[in-house]
Amino acid sequence: MLVAILLAVIGVLCGVAPYFALAGILSGLVQNTLTAERIFCYVGIAVLGETLKMLFNTVSSLKAHRVAYHILGNIRCKLAEKMMRVPMGVMVDTPSGKLKAMVVDTVDKLEQPLAHMLPEITANVFTPLCIIILLFILDWRMALACMIVIPIGFLLLMGQMKDYKNRSDRYIEASSNMDSSLVEYVNGIEVIKTFSQTGKSFQKFSDAVKNYHDTTLDWWKNTWLYSALGLTVIPATLVGGIPVGAYLLMQGSISFSIYITCLILSLGIAGPLIQATYYADNFAVVDASIRQVGNFLDEQELVRPSKEVLLTDDGFHFEHVSFGYDKKEVLHDITFSPVAGGKTAIVGPSGSGKSTITKLMAGFWDVTSGHIIYGGQDIRNIPTSQLMKHISFVSQDNFLFNISIKENIRMGNPCATDEEVLAAAKAARCDEFISKMEYGYDTLVGDAGGKLSGGERQRITIARAILKPADVVILDEASAYADPENEVYIEEAINELVKDKTLIVVAHRLETIENSDKIVVVDQGKIVAEGTQSELLKNCALYKRLWNETILTSERKRGDCNA
Repeated sequence: MLVAILLAVIGVLCGVAPYFALAGILSGLVQNTLTAERIFCYVGIAVLGETLKMLFNTVSSLKAHRVAYHILGNIRCKLAEKMMRVPMGVMVDTPSGKLKAMVVDTVDKLEQPLAHMLPEITANVFTPLCIIILLFILDWRMALACMIVIPIGFLLLMGQMKDYKNRSDRYIEASSNMDSSLVEYVNGIEVIKTFSQTGKSFQKFSDAVKNYHDTTLDWWKNTWLYSALGLTVIPATLVGGIPVGAYLLMQGSISFSIYITCLILSLGIAGPLIQATYYADNFAVVDASIRQVGNFLDEQELVRPSKEVLLTDDGFHFEHVSFGYDKKEVLHDITFSPVAGGKTAIVGPSGSGKSTITKLMAGFWDVTSGHIIYGGQDIRNIPTSQLMKHISFVSQDNFLFNISIKENIRMGNPCATDEEVLAAAKAARCDEFISKMEYGYDTLVGDAGGKLSGGERQRITIARAILKPADVVILDEASAYADPENEVYIEEAINELVKDKTLIVVAHRLETIENSDKIVVVDQGKIVAEGTQSELLKNCALYKRLWNETILTSERKRGDCNA
């Protein structure tokens, strides 16, 4: 970057040459001393100066952009790395549009200062500085006369800086909200159309755009007058230079050549200074961008050791675990142990904390108090990479990358052979629908698996989990919203997945977990009962009510089908 700045400064110095050439020509014309040789000499100086200026500025810009994009790339990599280290809950709770706006748009705002502001502000400040020094060398009185308007102009420009930080913060927030709303609108367009929510959803995006428009327009309305006056006054160097210079010329205090040279040189002061103010105008926006990126990089991380520890078994144990976020406790004194090598179901009303328990097991957050033990170790003492080797997590919100089906499945075990991938797909009941596709296992699934149905995506996710040699499988309502046909396939795939493994399942349909080794009933963040199906039907009123509701729902569905 220093090289880029140095080259920009040299380019600036070369750019002063045409002013001297023009002054020499005009002075020669008036004094009748101009010859053809002098004209060619002055023109040569001007052309050479402009050529060198363009050359040095181009090389400076290339070097500055190379450094800038390298830095932007590093910032984005650091943000991506940070996303891997912060609690998964932070990522789940942050809208994807906001993350996209930060990683793409906010970081892009740093390109301006890095690639342009540093070298070009340096150059644009150095240019008028050199000219001012030359003016003082030629005649200090002419220098002062030409410069008198510059501080007046800058005082006027300072008026637009009133409340600048707050305005720039509002601008950044409005821009981020607009980006987030756009991403949400595009990602949810299928749901919006399906449920006739076009007007309501578009209104949210439209409101974000209007807020951005109003914020920008309000900023302009409050600053345009100061800006217009300042940018009018600063270039008016001749206002003081012409009359003062004429007086000095009449008094014989300066020569005509110095008079003309000073006037022409003074014309080169305003342009670079105004250009510098344009870049300086972005400093508050840049500051807000840096703070936004910095705030995310300062997010509290899940602190885990790097060295693997000895795990004595594949059993989980909750010991007086409490957990909350946003100053609200959602789990209270949870104590239970899933059956090692068996099937443990977690049931309860919506919002009771079932999914939160499984996400704590997978290390999405740290507990507020208490301990979650796995393999004889508190999971906070187990490296995340080691814990993840032992856990397969399958949720209803399955995600596939826009790569081939084969590579999506292979993510469960990057070292797996094609034969092992095929075996996992068959076990997950995927092979039948994959084989019907034109490109088979090499078919690209589209963004977030958009080219596949929900049931197909779910089965591929299960195939990925089957391929992973994990001891514990956590299913977070994996078949909650599957249609009847896909539910059968998914249940068969799950049975293949959990062979000889510890299974913890969050159950939405209780008929799928009635044969569990243990059922844990959760209500309002507390465990109210645990036991087998028969025990809970006798001793737990809440479970009995949930079971009766499930049976009633199933009978209604069968009735609808028979009708």
